[in-house]
Amino acid sequence: MRVTERPFSDLLRHPKDVAIEVDEGDVVLRRRDEPDLRLTRADRETERAAAFAAFGRTLRNLAVHNPRALGDALGDAFPWLEFLPGADRRSFVEEFSRVAAAAADLDTYGPMSQLVREWRATAEIHADPKLARRLRRPTDAAGGRVALPAA
Repeated sequence: MRVTERPFSDLLRHPKDVAIEVDEGDVVLRRRDEPDLRLTRADRETERAAAFAAFGRTLRNLAVHNPRALGDALGDAFPWLEFLPGADRRSFVEEFSRVAAAAADLDTYGPMSQLVREWRATAEIHADPKLARRLRRPTDAAGGRVALPAA
């Protein structure tokens, strides 16, 4: 699908032209000092959401029926998984499949980005032994102990 980029002001000055372009593909409206906007037709977005939901369910089924294959595929997609210990790598594969299915079902993908960002940071720590040792040391800070996160 074609994606056209236009300044936001084009929508205000030439809304019919922008609407014609939206019929042909998505239009990204560039804004100064604000996140860009993406215009798409509702039917196209419905199809996109249905496709992502199907992908999410497929990943989850693969994780249940063949976790090793999904682990290998995710290892190819995210080379930094190599630095995670085996148990953490298996946890990532399981969590990735669950969050992908849930995010697709809700049609919200921020949790997927957060999951990948957090696991990547964990891999960076494991890849740098000096950093890992520094982070394992007790910190000198006010307040009580923080409990480990629940599984």
